[in-house]
Amino acid sequence: MKGAFQIASVKGIRIFIHWTFFILFIWIAYSRMSANGTVADVLNEIVFMLSLFLCAPSRTRPCLAAAKYNIKTRDITLLPIGGVARLEKMPEDPKQELVVAIAGPMVNVAIVGVLLIIISLGKGMPIAFDMEDYSANGFAVNMMLVNISLIVFNLIPAFPMDGGRVFRALLAMKWSRVRATQIAAAVGQSIAVLFIAAGLFFNPFLILIGVFVFFGAQTENKMIQQQSVFKNVTVKQAMISTYTALSDSSTYQEGVNALLSGYVTDFLVLSGGEVVGYVTRDELLKGYAEYGPDTLISHSIRKVDYAVTENDALDKVWMKMMESDLPLVPVYRDGVVTGILSKENVSELMALHLLKAQRG
Repeated sequence: MKGAFQIASVKGIRIFIHWTFFILFIWIAYSRMSANGTVADVLNEIVFMLSLFLCAPSRTRPCLAAAKYNIKTRDITLLPIGGVARLEKMPEDPKQELVVAIAGPMVNVAIVGVLLIIISLGKGMPIAFDMEDYSANGFAVNMMLVNISLIVFNLIPAFPMDGGRVFRALLAMKWSRVRATQIAAAVGQSIAVLFIAAGLFFNPFLILIGVFVFFGAQTENKMIQQQSVFKNVTVKQAMISTYTALSDSSTYQEGVNALLSGYVTDFLVLSGGEVVGYVTRDELLKGYAEYGPDTLISHSIRKVDYAVTENDALDKVWMKMMESDLPLVPVYRDGVVTGILSKENVSELMALHLLKAQRG
């Protein structure tokens, strides 16, 4: 996920934190200080929130559930709305998806159970910067109440929460996966609008949650539509066989000329028939202005560390291109470049298929 950086790794699963997570801390500090709170109050709240998100490694539970179906977990990202596990894919079998999705809230249920035992034994953890009037069980009680809230929140039928996937799995038992996702996404976006509206009148933090939920639903719906279009489609069926390539000895003027002479905006760069990288439209124009028209384009060449063959599955290649932000990749057959696969071309292919599907 863009805007996130890695902070840990649990059982080979990388854990990231998104920059918007820190908005939560800013909001806590602002809320406390606005209510005439002390620095100790602010620090207590932040420590509590950090302790709550230490439960993030426990989000590996749904990942382990997915592993039962030979589905790998790419990573877990901490967002202001909680931890979101990114799987290689979700099981297409609704029953399997239901098992994976429900595993998330069950983690919080288990945490609540453990905390309930701790509280009943009177062994709550007295963690605070200001210990005056702080109950020994206060920390554990608050942690339990928040986990209960997370159970309820995560079961809201909206992506990217687990409840959205549970809802989609139940719908998919009757309708197609695409249709089920459309319904679940629409419901999720409606809920997101309610969050945003509530945030305008009550708590501005709800606006942030609503925005995440709205775009989370939109992303999930788009991804499933792409998968339906690309299913059983190979790279060969989507690649461009006739393409324009530049040489590593080309100048920026030659690159701009190629740009102006056709509709292609990104170019493979070859050296002696071998791929050395690619150059984009923006990099060509920037280099032209910065280095001059007669300078070699070597300043702007980006390496391609990912190559595909004609028989590779388009859905997996497309996902890799999106993750790595690759505008194009070379396509090989028996070690020889036979074409390119570009984001622009694949997007057009997808739009055409979706249009045909709508016309029925």
